[in-house]
Formats: sequence, C-alpha cells, structure tokens
Amino acid sequence: MILLGQGIILGLSLSVLAGPMMFLFIQLGIERGFRAGAAAGLGSWTSDILFALAVYFGISYVLRVSNLSGFALVTGLIGGIILIVIGLGVLWHRPPEPQLEVDLNNFRDSYVGLWLKGFLINTFNPFAAFFWIGVMTSFSASKQMNGLDATILFGSIIGTIVSTDILKILLAKRLKPLMKSSYLDNMRKVSGVAIVLFGLILIGRVIFCG
Repeated sequence: MILLGQGIILGLSLSVLAGPMMFLFIQLGIERGFRAGAAAGLGSWTSDILFALAVYFGISYVLRVSNLSGFALVTGLIGGIILIVIGLGVLWHRPPEPQLEVDLNNFRDSYVGLWLKGFLINTFNPFAAFFWIGVMTSFSASKQMNGLDATILFGSIIGTIVSTDILKILLAKRLKPLMKSSYLDNMRKVSGVAIVLFGLILIGRVIFCG
C-alpha cells in the first residue's frame, strides 16, 4: 500500500506540471474531441512506459552483474539526487507565459500522426526522461524491491498519469480558463516540493533500508 500511495503521488506530481503535452491534450479535447486527444495520449504513455522499463531493467541488470561493494547504494543515491535536482529545477525555473496553441495542421486527419506527435513530444522532453531515471534507479537499487513491488510502483505511476491525462482531455473546455500563470505557478510549486521530498525519501530508503 505504501508503494501504491507513493506511485500515485509521483504520478500526480508529473501530471500537474504544465508542459507541451498538457496544452496539446486541452487543445485536442476542445477542437477534435476525445479520440484525437486519446491518440496523442497513447503516444505519450507509450513513451513513458518504454522509459520506465528501459531504466528499470537496465539498472536491475547492472546491479545483478556488478560485484562492486556499495554499487547499489551509490546508484540509489544518484537516483534520489536526480529527483531532488529535478524538483529544485521545477521550483526555481518559471516557465514562459503559457501559449495554448499547438500546430495540428499536419495531423488533422491522422490518429497515427497524433500518436506519433504525443510519442515524440514526450520522448524528447528531458524532464520526463530524467524523472523516470531518478525514480526507477532509486527504487531498483533497494534490496527490498522485488518484481511485485516494481509492478505496483510502475503501475500506480502510469495509471495515475493515464487517468489524469484522460481527465484533461474530457474536461478540456473547463480547464482552458485555468491555464493562467498564477494557477500554473502554484501547481509548479506543489509539484516541485513533492518531487524534492520524494528524492529525500528515496535516499533515506536506500541508506537505511538497503
């Protein structure tokens, strides 16, 4: 249950941040409806899943074959530090004035094109990449982390992201008026603090729980 709760909070921390995918979801939800938004969302979710799996299995393999003393501890600490740096970056870096305009002309009639757009936007977003590296590296380095734990954590994060993204698409018309600097700034601060705290928690988990 602890991992489930942690996964949900981490998923929410990633979902509430205003980025290109949020604006794409809202614009697609307004202009083209749920199916178009879901097509772009599916591309973004595919990217997240591939990121998480690649990092988890990569780190797990390295930990299994490495005989270096303290390697798991160092790996876990690096993952936690990455999350702390991400959280501080979110807190200190104020994004430019939001522009809820995305060029959809090249993808007007193609759900495959929208899937590809969502996949590429998320894949080349450095925040998403480092987020998954930090989370999966820290948890993978814990000796108490088994396959079931990884599935619960991974599933809860992805499930939260998918659920919130679907809500963004369905509620696009109601969310658009909220896309103001003051609201987005508050969400940014909450998300940044949550990510920093989780980085600290994961470092403590690796040090004290091994």
